[in-house]
Amino acid sequence: HTKYYQWCWIPVGSDMFHANLTERLKQYLRTIGVIENKINEYFVLLTQPTKKSLIQTEHEEFLKIAIKAQKDKINSEIHKLVQKHYEKYFYVSHMWIGKISSFEYYFKELNKLVNSGVNLETDYKKEQKKLAATLKKRQELIKKLKIKESWLTLFNGFGDFMVTKIYRRFAQTYALYKIEYILKEIGKRLKLSLKEVRFMLSNEVKKALLLNKINRKEIKERIKYCVYYAEKGKDIIFIKEKAKKIAKTTEAKIEDTIEIKGQTGCIGKAVGVVKLIFRPKDMGKMKKGDILVSIATDPDIVPAMKKAAAIVTEQGGVTSHAAIVSRELNIPCVIGTKIATKVLKDGDKVEVDANKGVVRKIKCLNQKN
Repeated sequence: HTKYYQWCWIPVGSDMFHANLTERLKQYLRTIGVIENKINEYFVLLTQPTKKSLIQTEHEEFLKIAIKAQKDKINSEIHKLVQKHYEKYFYVSHMWIGKISSFEYYFKELNKLVNSGVNLETDYKKEQKKLAATLKKRQELIKKLKIKESWLTLFNGFGDFMVTKIYRRFAQTYALYKIEYILKEIGKRLKLSLKEVRFMLSNEVKKALLLNKINRKEIKERIKYCVYYAEKGKDIIFIKEKAKKIAKTTEAKIEDTIEIKGQTGCIGKAVGVVKLIFRPKDMGKMKKGDILVSIATDPDIVPAMKKAAAIVTEQGGVTSHAAIVSRELNIPCVIGTKIATKVLKDGDKVEVDANKGVVRKIKCLNQKN
């Protein structure tokens, strides 16, 4: 996990925080004659992965079980297939909050699909044709624009980054799931809760276990509010007023902001009601056709993403989780807005124009008719 995670920071470093590589490739498209209103559309198509990500693979594997259940009805064989799928992917929603999907969750989702009234096999074939058509369209565009081999390597690289970053995320969530057993044992020995152990630095854990040196009061303050700073060879945690003072310096000025801009994750337009989704517990408020707004998306909120008419995030570049999932679901997506969750609130009505990377308020929740 550690080795893979190191290598997979290459796309994060080159794209996530500043979009320099994204902008450089868009500039190249301009130099070869692509008009401005086609830049985002062509860029998304040219960076389309030619392989399926683990998200798509997991979805297809589950869909095949549902297709079989729709044909043969739910029987003991279907139960075994769902159990096998559960054992393979249960950890995906774990992340940092410790929640994993149960067998019951997968079985419930299977029943939803089987009884949806939709011919799942027909839908599956449509998805496969759509992917093949997209890849064919991509190849045609490469020929039409006469993209040089050196530049094509970079466009292809984006697609490879997307696939490997999702693999990285699956490795990460599995590692987080496994490490929890160790953290609980540390907590048991130190008489601390799992949450308290999570707020300790590794060198502090070592001192606590080997030398019985631990500042319990400090740890409790960190849980209330803290700022963590790290660089090579240095880790600092600020608490209380100092932490709040530092955090305040990062706050963006958003007074009267009605329009925000970001990068295009997936092209398209949508109008809908904003729902702020940060953790799985927020997903209950998400309805079909809402606009999902988050700091960044993770595998544990994918069910809410599937209901969204559009997705808007503060963080992330073209290879981010939100961009990858939105492409696979064909949902308009604007990423890297920096201030989306500060400007937009639950109930706001917005227009998302992912073709231009723009999100505009139409009506605020508290606005009178």
